[in-house]
Amino acid sequence: MTHHVERFRPALWCGVAAMLLSSAPLLGQGSHADASIAVRAATTGFGAEVAKLIAGHFDVRVGGTLYTWSTTKSQSDITYDASLKLHTFEALCDLSPGRRGSFHFTAGLATNPLTITASGLPTTSGTFKINGTQYTTSQVGTLTAQGKFRSVRPYLGLGFGTPANDHRAAKLLFDIGAILGKPSITLTASGAASNPQLAADLQAQAAQTEHDVRKFLKAYPVMSLGLAYRL
Repeated sequence: MTHHVERFRPALWCGVAAMLLSSAPLLGQGSHADASIAVRAATTGFGAEVAKLIAGHFDVRVGGTLYTWSTTKSQSDITYDASLKLHTFEALCDLSPGRRGSFHFTAGLATNPLTITASGLPTTSGTFKINGTQYTTSQVGTLTAQGKFRSVRPYLGLGFGTPANDHRAAKLLFDIGAILGKPSITLTASGAASNPQLAADLQAQAAQTEHDVRKFLKAYPVMSLGLAYRL
């Protein structure tokens, strides 16, 4: 399974981060910085963020998360290597109904939150069935499947937590939302370069798998818990 990645635009993130950091007073300049640093555990991995209250009802934050996991299994004379990578960078804006309030609605941008890659190699003998056609392992070689979301997608959500200064230095954070967009799937094989029929079947199989996945996965769900320290 895979998704073709859009070109990442680092200038966007740099601009948001520069606005955030330049507007925050330096650490130690007083108790009214209305800024915070936080650590988070989320469905996009583990990471950190920086937040800054810009106006009474409005704050901005930038952060990133990461988590990787891999495994190897053997089945039906084929060895499968699979890896899952959670990884995202976010630039978000929170709007609170109450002035300097904790509850907020969130909108912003996030990079691809998930990449799944799996490859299959024959251990002894066997066949692959691709788009209804049987291929020997010698014809296919190494079969690789990859799935991912677009490189930059909109994020919408809501939650609790604010960088507005109060009497507590530490505070719990909670957010729930979704990175909008459907994943894409790709299938490749080392033997496809010399076998046009195999290449066509791989493309057709990937398209069908992508269609099936997109029926129920139209966005990537995000749930995040964190602990913030007020500057």
